[in-house]
Amino acid sequence: MPINVLALILVLAPVSAFAGGARTSPTVDAHLDEGLSALYGLDYARARRASRKLVELEPDNPFGYLFEAGAVWWQASQEYGLFRDTPTLQGLFEQDVEAAVRKSQAFIDSSDKQSRADGHFVSGMALGIRGQWNLMKGKWLDAYFDGKKAVKHLKKCVKIDEEYEDAYLGLGVFDYQSARLSGIARLGVLFGLRGDERRGLERIRRAADKSRFARRQAAQFLSSIYLVDRRDDARALAVVLQLRGDFPDSPYFVFLEALLRHRLGDEDASLALARRLHAAVAADPEAFRPKYLTLVCGLSGPDCLAAEDVARAIAWLDLALEATAKERPDGFKTGLRLLRGLALDISGRRDDAVAEYQTVEFLPPLGQSREIARACLAAPCGREAVLKRLREMSKED
Repeated sequence: MPINVLALILVLAPVSAFAGGARTSPTVDAHLDEGLSALYGLDYARARRASRKLVELEPDNPFGYLFEAGAVWWQASQEYGLFRDTPTLQGLFEQDVEAAVRKSQAFIDSSDKQSRADGHFVSGMALGIRGQWNLMKGKWLDAYFDGKKAVKHLKKCVKIDEEYEDAYLGLGVFDYQSARLSGIARLGVLFGLRGDERRGLERIRRAADKSRFARRQAAQFLSSIYLVDRRDDARALAVVLQLRGDFPDSPYFVFLEALLRHRLGDEDASLALARRLHAAVAADPEAFRPKYLTLVCGLSGPDCLAAEDVARAIAWLDLALEATAKERPDGFKTGLRLLRGLALDISGRRDDAVAEYQTVEFLPPLGQSREIARACLAAPCGREAVLKRLREMSKED
């Protein structure tokens, strides 16, 4: 499946510039750090509020719009069906991309060398994000031409300042995707612009190692490449551990580590991480509700809850229930039983699913566990029903 992840420099909003990147004020840095922590904490509304503060502080600075567009895009890449269900967010995304490109022109026209580099960088990254959106929509031609224009700007950026390390993330993403994704690859041959998978990975790693601001975003992109595209779980885990060090409270990275530990055969560690996620759920079930859609569908997009993934989930749940068989009933067991019931229902094993739902009714409650179990006893909770509930849970007040 295509890599639908491009957080693309969510922490850049220059006040003045120096060689190799942009210099930010303490106030801007605080908003950027807040936004990124909120984004990976799956608190998307708070992430957008932080980016909006940057726009309000400096309405003529294109970086604020790029930051907000990147935040909306990352949410859309993780929440299956977001733009379809929330057209206002799609409109905000499109407006931000247009504003970023438009307002970057003043930087491009500047007599200051570093301002010109910043302007080309913002335009390139904004067009790259829009290309990702077109890619998600299956608009291959639009995605290709956005990507081609993005690369043109980013190449001008590094020509002005070859140590503008943040730009190598965008260049690397285009290189990698142009080589890996069949639709874009065919268009590249047709129009004379081809990607280079090896060079793409080298550029993304360069951004992860050397960039001042894009280090964590490049690392996050690398983790997705290793986990989803290349199925290199050991390398993915190394990157996820780095990101967990930066964002220790992020449920997203806790979940990814739990998944990777399971794939690598470390069931004890995987179960311990699952308990950590449960603790976050139990602490505030309502606050956690909007996060489930990303955790369930973030890696698979339109293929969310496909048969193969559901079968793997059942296998993990079986191991977790076996490991906790002698423990007293608690909310963690309730969650395991409910999830197993839903997975069995999606798999068409209705009788087994009903038995799990009935068990949930007699276990300690966890959030809306009993309500969901009763609803699924009344009517089967197949794939579409579960996806509908997940999308409803993710909606913001």
